[in-house]
Amino acid sequence: MRFFICKDYTKFKKHNYTQYGQWCYYHDELVNVWEGSDYIVIYSGYLIEGDIEEACERWSFDMENGNFFAIKLTKDNFEISVDYFQNHKIFTADKYGIEISNYLNWMTINKEDVVRNSLLYDPLQREFNTEQTKTFFGHIHSVLPDYDYVGDCRKAYNSENRRNPDELAEYIHECMLQHSEVIKSKYGNRFISLSEGIDSALQSQYFYNDPQYMYTMSECYAAEDGQYYKRLVKENFPNVTFDVWDIDRSGEYTLRHLKDSSTRWATILPTMKQISECTNKPDIVMYGVNGDEMFFRDLIPHMQMLALEYYDEDADILIDKIRKDLYNKRDQYGATYTLGSSPSFDDYIEDFVNQWFGRDRTVEVSEDAMLIWMTPKLYTRAISQNNDVITASLYNDRRIFHEVLKLPKSYLMKYAMDSPIQRKILEDKFGYVFQTPHKDALYADYTGIFDNIYEATVPDCMSQNV
Repeated sequence: MRFFICKDYTKFKKHNYTQYGQWCYYHDELVNVWEGSDYIVIYSGYLIEGDIEEACERWSFDMENGNFFAIKLTKDNFEISVDYFQNHKIFTADKYGIEISNYLNWMTINKEDVVRNSLLYDPLQREFNTEQTKTFFGHIHSVLPDYDYVGDCRKAYNSENRRNPDELAEYIHECMLQHSEVIKSKYGNRFISLSEGIDSALQSQYFYNDPQYMYTMSECYAAEDGQYYKRLVKENFPNVTFDVWDIDRSGEYTLRHLKDSSTRWATILPTMKQISECTNKPDIVMYGVNGDEMFFRDLIPHMQMLALEYYDEDADILIDKIRKDLYNKRDQYGATYTLGSSPSFDDYIEDFVNQWFGRDRTVEVSEDAMLIWMTPKLYTRAISQNNDVITASLYNDRRIFHEVLKLPKSYLMKYAMDSPIQRKILEDKFGYVFQTPHKDALYADYTGIFDNIYEATVPDCMSQNV
């Protein structure tokens, strides 16, 4: 699924290149080329609806719904398009002439280009500005697509036309079913990531008979509670591989399995390891990211919503309202971020109060702080980039991603953290009763991974071109 584009044919040392105008390019068998009368498109991936070659002809990718990248080349210029959920990462550089690739190792890099040995980590696990697109190399950045993620969430949240929850559940199921059928028609060997969480449980129902892959950490905050609910989920699927990531061997695993030097979220390396150890490389990986965001279920943005909807100039009154509201919902699925007893629901509330109410508390600030949590996370991209395999999520669908935000605000405030729509789909469509009491972010000691990212990846980046 890799390609490299430049204007200097001497950079192609290991593969034959094709020339178009000033451009020279190479791509592997998973990348396609559409040829028009005055431009070509180098692309890979799929559309959920519509024909991808027609999108090439129209050059309409920024408006399309799917999982793809596309590079339009005229005789002397280029344009880059990546799908809305950024399931793919594209790099550009111009120090040694224009270079465009989704495989950093093929780009021109010399020792003096290494300008940092760590990358900015965004706790929100997104990229919104050029600082967050930097690599270890001063002249290479990843492409930041021109989508208005916060604006799209704001438009949905403030929509005048509010949706009906039962009708929305039916619509989401229909969209997820249709999306899954598109994937099944195009990719035969599917790797389905499975966890004890509700996002994974729902997505996996649409691929019930496919191989499912679970893991746990040898030591994590969730402890026995986490293991118990993983076992419950495992028993509900017929073909599950279960692995244990040995914390003491994290450095060794990182050196062996981490390939992408631009990764910022290596906490999902256990899944990357499982993929790389498959006997037959998957055609596609399903990773259930962005359910938290789509269903407005996380505790932190929920607290931001309460701060917004209960807004009061008197901070003490507002804090009291938030606490009373939250304590009535302490047993909801999204009310904490880990199974087990630590950190607790109360810990998260106190941290929020202490951090948030030392800042400017205007309505505008409250809304922005909430909405940024509703924008898509980029885990699928991290996997596709590291393992060179297209990676998808049924939640990464423009038809449904913002629709829960259009439910009545009173409904969101009362029920959203318990994800009733997902529960309804699971029970009504699959006869599946979800049992995990709280979401689990699988908190563990990841220092063995983080401390070895540079050593694991940078030497391979010096191999010089294609």
